[in-house]
Amino acid sequence: MSQDSDLPSRRVADALRARIEDLAPGDRLPSVRALVAEHGVASATASRALALLREEGLVESVPRVGTVVAARSASRRRVRPRGAGPDREDVVALAVELADADGLAAVSMRRLAAELGVPTMTVHGLVRGKDELVMAMLDDVFAAEPWPTPAPEAGWRARLEMSARRQWAVYSRHPWAARAISLHRPQPVPALLAIAEWDLTTLEGVVAGSERRFDLYMVLAGYVRGMAMTLAAERDAETDTGVGADHWIDHDPATVRGMQRLAGPAIRRAGPYAFDLDRVFRTGLDALLDGIV
Repeated sequence: MSQDSDLPSRRVADALRARIEDLAPGDRLPSVRALVAEHGVASATASRALALLREEGLVESVPRVGTVVAARSASRRRVRPRGAGPDREDVVALAVELADADGLAAVSMRRLAAELGVPTMTVHGLVRGKDELVMAMLDDVFAAEPWPTPAPEAGWRARLEMSARRQWAVYSRHPWAARAISLHRPQPVPALLAIAEWDLTTLEGVVAGSERRFDLYMVLAGYVRGMAMTLAAERDAETDTGVGADHWIDHDPATVRGMQRLAGPAIRRAGPYAFDLDRVFRTGLDALLDGIV
């Protein structure tokens, strides 16, 4: 047995690999917290074990679901010539993958180097620091989302709705992106500037005054990002607890009793509420667009 095979992360990965043989694509694997409890290892060790399986293409991270078994043919890494070191694209792709799985805080130059099997200075030679890396990650995920092709007769409302839904789609796949974007400290990210150009061009035909147009662009971008922050918070909670939003209340009857005790008359009259963040997003977007002109 090699020394590497004795590493705790590899032992956990081996156990998961054996379990995957009996699972179907899309089946969920234990959360980091569950692996810590099951194997008696640190959170970093459990995260590393899942990362090893992602490197092999055996699992993938799905926002608001967790780590699941990948399709048998799945391989998210580019194949490089033998002996070739990683390039900038490799670093950015891996950083996105890690952020999707464990959040933006889990992405560091040291971890990227360890995952790629290279010295940390090699990574620093490809991206100068965390800020540059995050901007490259944002550009990567937003540029990857196709722009819709509006019909020739599409008006301003349809075009702004397309833009907002496109951004929502990116955040839904990459919840960390909402925390990485700053509205009051502009970032030189080409894919984000393309969104601004689309929205401002659309508003030119219906809103007078450049300042008001930019205000409305900021309102729209801020609304989508603000709603997406809920996605990021839920991803964190699910990673910590291993329980998704659809089932958490079933695991905490004390919360149910507390809600029933504290609810006022209007809340009680509202009756059971089936929370659906996508529906809430659409409702808010419709109301926001109604107020533009």
